Amino acid sequence: MENKKKWAIILAVIIVLVIVVIWSESTNKKSDKDLTVGAIVSLTGPAAVWGESFKNGAEMALEGKTGIKVLFEDSKGVPADGISAFDRLQMQKVDISVSILSAVSATLSKTANERKLPLLASMTTADGIANDYTVRYFNNVNMYAEPAFTAPISPVIKAKKIAFIYRTDELGVSTLRRVKELSTQYGKELVFTDTFKPNESDFLTILSKVKASGAEVLLFTDATPVEGVGILKKSVQLKLNIPIVEASGVFGDLGNRKQVEGIPFYSTAFDFVYIDKSMDFKTKYLAKYGKEANYGAAFGYDSINLLYQCKDKKNDILDCLRDLKQITGVSGTANQVAPGDFVVSMHLEKVN
Repeated sequence: MENKKKWAIILAVIIVLVIVVIWSESTNKKSDKDLTVGAIVSLTGPAAVWGESFKNGAEMALEGKTGIKVLFEDSKGVPADGISAFDRLQMQKVDISVSILSAVSATLSKTANERKLPLLASMTTADGIANDYTVRYFNNVNMYAEPAFTAPISPVIKAKKIAFIYRTDELGVSTLRRVKELSTQYGKELVFTDTFKPNESDFLTILSKVKASGAEVLLFTDATPVEGVGILKKSVQLKLNIPIVEASGVFGDLGNRKQVEGIPFYSTAFDFVYIDKSMDFKTKYLAKYGKEANYGAAFGYDSINLLYQCKDKKNDILDCLRDLKQITGVSGTANQVAPGDFVVSMHLEKVN
């Protein structure tokens, strides 16, 4: 009798173990079908405003969705930290990585191509981002530079002499190239160009040189609020007294504009600032986070929705993205202007 009890217990244990193994295998098979995204964003440092808003938008996009998850890593807005974050995510076996900011994505796109690992780069404007293993979803330097030369409201149209200052990284260098091309095309003399360090805040020397150059208008390319606010406030202190145009997108964020209220200038902006179809997203974002959504949040939201469309083709996810040709989201409509390079148009606005 005792032997029967012993065997009954053993049999029960075996049955439980079999059930656990079957359940575990079933769970693993289900998770194997899930799309795991690794997001490399700037959560600390001067560029945190973009990383935080991108993360918030991405998390809103995940609400109510199954079969997709996002792991976030902090790049601090620094290329070396971006690579470290990328490596950590690869150890977690992500199916695709997402990166933001030109300085970080320019390095990561090369790394992704070398290692043959898929990458989606957003909030990234510099040249040379899209390649065999990187799809870009944001804009290009033409969207930052061309409105300054072609928009009817732009002071560049009547000016003959232009000064251009830019951040010394891939974004700035790429924009300089396009500014030079457009200056030649439209018969403008580029009388002064100079660089400033990323996250620079003291622009006394460089703006004094602009003032002495005889330029009739100043263009600048920045990447963080610290830079843009510093340039505008110092220009007032120096009584620069020439029109100023931001050939970048920092002040496309209405929140950043509040830091320079009363200072007149021009800035490029995404249609997201005004388009009605993004109103529902903006309302929900405000209710959830207690602050206005900027275009970083919009691209975070749209990037996750974009990847979700391709979650069932994760082994060929880059081909799936390239096959879309055009993407419409709360950030606007992006057209594929080159293989894997989706660009949302921008317009020039007069601020203050």
